[in-house]
Amino acid sequence: MTDPRIERQSGRQPEDPREPFQLDRDRVLYSMAFRRLSGVTQVVSPGEGEVFHNRLTHSLKVAQVARRLAEILQKKHPSEAEAWGGLSPDVVESATLAHDLGHPPFGHIAEEELNKLVSEELCRAAGKDPAKEKCEGYEGNAQSFRILTNLAVRRPPEPGDGRRTELGLDLTRATLNATLKYPWKFEENPAKRKKYGAFGCDDGAFQFARQVLLPGMANLQFVRSLEAQVMDWADDITYSVHDTEDFYRAGLIPLDRLASNAKERARFRDSILARAERRGDQIPQDREFNKYFDGLFDSLRIREPYEGTREQQAILYHFVSWNINKFVTQTVLKPPPGNGGEGLETPPDVRREVDLLKELTRTYVIENPALAAHQRGQRQAVRTLFEAFNEAVIDDKYRSLFPPFYRERAERLFEGHRAGGEVPPTERVRLVADTIASLTDRQALILYQQFTGVSHTSMLDPVIS
Repeated sequence: MTDPRIERQSGRQPEDPREPFQLDRDRVLYSMAFRRLSGVTQVVSPGEGEVFHNRLTHSLKVAQVARRLAEILQKKHPSEAEAWGGLSPDVVESATLAHDLGHPPFGHIAEEELNKLVSEELCRAAGKDPAKEKCEGYEGNAQSFRILTNLAVRRPPEPGDGRRTELGLDLTRATLNATLKYPWKFEENPAKRKKYGAFGCDDGAFQFARQVLLPGMANLQFVRSLEAQVMDWADDITYSVHDTEDFYRAGLIPLDRLASNAKERARFRDSILARAERRGDQIPQDREFNKYFDGLFDSLRIREPYEGTREQQAILYHFVSWNINKFVTQTVLKPPPGNGGEGLETPPDVRREVDLLKELTRTYVIENPALAAHQRGQRQAVRTLFEAFNEAVIDDKYRSLFPPFYRERAERLFEGHRAGGEVPPTERVRLVADTIASLTDRQALILYQQFTGVSHTSMLDPVIS
């Protein structure tokens, strides 16, 4: 009997010396969608300099941490891993390489803006009031799944196949399931209405991925696979550490002052508590929390602003490697709980430290007024691109605005419109969102400048997806 974890959407098993999950990993690594991530914002634009991680270097490091974590858990907890249905380091690595494919240019700001624009457009098309109701919009995790199962192009068709190209990477069921950080569709999970892992138009691929079930576990609908849990925890570990490293080196996160200046430390603590209060979260302000908070910064060996000396580089390298090793090695694996819970467990102080490191970036970078000014312009660029491409679908004069990869879809929709039919709003808006999400930061800015006449870019600057 064929292992359902290795089955592919196509129903075919390639004749290849590599194991099925190794093949998945290589297909993601060599995809054009993965290469694009080198030009996509992690926290700040890749154009800001080599100090900062971009989405590609971030993904590579998440994949390394996730693979090592999976290998350690498999070795330490083999029976628990088997009870979860399997824990393959190759599946985990494939999922982590793929986890950010759906990030649009400019990162989370564009994701928020695209979500708003798509939702409003589809609500209006359905006769709903966008001010009062929410429709399916844009979600980066769902877009990653869409790329893997639909948009990515892997190879020409087999002889006699009517398709011009084979769409999607045709990954195994286990790998697709591992990419589902949020294994539900829009508004299916009442506990997390804003996040979801697949669009309604990709339901067939979603159902295929979710057919790997755990025996004896109740309430399976929203349960993440163990490999998806490892991917998500590795993501948290990685960016909590390397964002701290990046922005200390850039002079934005004052690790030196936090280590030695009580006033700076109090300011940071107050910003954490204020954000928690706005979110309605409960962060303890008791002696234990304050003792832990102070202990985190007392232990830092960093006492000066970063200048790039040999000693500072060594201290920073130690900070990164020590913390990642600690976060990974203190993670343990539990058997599947009957109530549909999670399998990974870490001491409360470890989770708290990861959260505090993430709060450093939010306090000193994301809420920095200088970044807010950039983000306002980026939102405007996304809105302009959305309006232009939305119009171009039904206006023959502007069809060429679409990059060649998406122009073919636009032409098919227009032909149906010219024949007297109506362009289905869902297909039109999803095409527009796919197009914008396929761009790098630089490509999006070039198109924005061309569409608005802000600068005279060259007609010899094609946008190639």
